[in-house]
Amino acid sequence: MYRYALYYVPPAGTALAEFGARWLGRDASAPPELAGVSAEDWRRAVSGPRKYGFHATLKAPFRLAEGKDEPALADALERFCRTRGPAPVGKLALRVLSDFLVLAPMEPLAAADLAAECVRIFDPFRAPLTAAEIARRRPERLCASETANLERWGYPYAMEDFRFHLTLTGPLDEGGRARFGAGIARAVLPAIAEPVVIAGICLCGQASPEADFVVLDRFALGRPPQR
Repeated sequence: MYRYALYYVPPAGTALAEFGARWLGRDASAPPELAGVSAEDWRRAVSGPRKYGFHATLKAPFRLAEGKDEPALADALERFCRTRGPAPVGKLALRVLSDFLVLAPMEPLAAADLAAECVRIFDPFRAPLTAAEIARRRPERLCASETANLERWGYPYAMEDFRFHLTLTGPLDEGGRARFGAGIARAVLPAIAEPVVIAGICLCGQASPEADFVVLDRFALGRPPQR
């Protein structure tokens, strides 16, 4: 694999997973019908998110460090998940994050502790960023804490800058956000009726820089909740 990532991916068969597959066009269904949005507009809007799949990032994509391999990463993730309990996220709603449309919880710090543990504990598996990888993050646009996260953890939006979200579109201007948002708000309602709980973490992989990320394995968070 070229890169790996630790993601929350809605479990197969849930309304949220089915919505995400349809929305991103990963299930070969026809483009969604949204008033004021053409099929070509939709394809452009979802072309970036489709590559990564419908997910929320816990540890962002990384190349393996020298001396590390996939079996060791999978084994470490399985052991990690056995010692952690499910993480409540709550109900999701349509939100604007920067200039992207996302599904995000009402509580801004939902799952932040779990994400921080994933970032910290699995960082030894991460190879240092190359100059090109740093440049792609547009460091000149980052705030001080985001820059520090990029330098320390290889990803700007970690630790205190983490926001749990499932990305729906690439960047849109104000008019595009209004047109897409109106249609998405109606289409997504059945999928976000129930609160989200992270009950497992997916090990995802990308076979080449051009390939889509796919789920390689899913590990249940196994510690029972404390009474």
